[in-house]
Amino acid sequence: MASTRQRVAARVLDLLAAFLMVLAAVSPVYAVALLSDGSSTAFLWATAPLVVLGMAGPLLLRVGGIVRWGCTLGQRVAGIRVVCEEDGTRPPNWRRSFRRYALPRNSASLPLISDPWVCRKDERLRQCLHDRRAGTVVVRAQAPPAPAETGGPAALGSPSPTGLPDRVRRWEARERKQRIALGSTLGVLGATVLSAPFAVVLVTAGPSAIGGPAFEVDTFYDDATRFENRFEGRSETYERTAAKVLDDEKGCLSGATSGQARAVLRRTGCEGRIEIAFRTTDGVLVSSHVLKFPDRASAAGARPRLRHTDLRFVPDGDVDPPGGARIGDVGTQDRYVVVTTAVSPRQPEATAKAKNAFLLIHVPTLNVILFL
Repeated sequence: MASTRQRVAARVLDLLAAFLMVLAAVSPVYAVALLSDGSSTAFLWATAPLVVLGMAGPLLLRVGGIVRWGCTLGQRVAGIRVVCEEDGTRPPNWRRSFRRYALPRNSASLPLISDPWVCRKDERLRQCLHDRRAGTVVVRAQAPPAPAETGGPAALGSPSPTGLPDRVRRWEARERKQRIALGSTLGVLGATVLSAPFAVVLVTAGPSAIGGPAFEVDTFYDDATRFENRFEGRSETYERTAAKVLDDEKGCLSGATSGQARAVLRRTGCEGRIEIAFRTTDGVLVSSHVLKFPDRASAAGARPRLRHTDLRFVPDGDVDPPGGARIGDVGTQDRYVVVTTAVSPRQPEATAKAKNAFLLIHVPTLNVILFL
């Protein structure tokens, strides 16, 4: 008879296999949801079969595995089989296998709790309530008997040095390798899937949780003093003229040009600011600020209350170029808010040059934050 330890190990592995199957069936629903508004008929038709498969898949895997091979995935790894009580070798059919996994009718009020205790008290066949209902027994896996036409037990082969016939010894060696391979595959998949949420938490918790990018200038901008940015067929060459990291609340508030802006930053919990300035080959001055907040919600709450003129222009204070052009915007990504302003002196196409210089600093900065 199969031991209690083997049956418990098989049940744990079967639960893991069922979890992986449900995850594999339901995960595409999220992909479909991203491509649909969630209320269309196409969305319902695409997700309904996946949900049904996710619900029925584990049951069919357990019941069908016993009918086809005499065991579930977990039972195969644990080295046990389910056989009919009357002969001890034949696996149960579909009806008996389904009945085995239905709730017992003659059990106590809590069959899921009383069922294992009945198994431990049965010293002869170690049958649980579901085994008794279906007329099945759980046994240790053994080599199948030799076919009758080959002479039955006499044809098993000569005894090996271990005392077992060669045929049985070869079967056990092959079975052991297959169990190890199946168990290792199931374990690796389970460990990967179960550890994924912790990896996501670490990544979304911020750089301090995983030793990631520091709150430094070179984290958000090219580390060269002079560099070129390209975006959507446009390009611009920048020269860094100033850079300062103020990684605390006081430094964040010091960049505000009005009491209203300071109040917003204080209320939303701004934790730090990077202040940086550039000059393009056309003489356009660009000022950029990266504001750090405790979480995504705080950053999202600060963005609509800030204007690009609420942060001081680096390094020469507020600028209103006579005859030139000024453009700016406020953007947010994750826990950061980026405030950028570009100012062009009086020159041909001043507005277009200011806009180009602004976009090719502002947009790449927000894109960099995506990968932090």
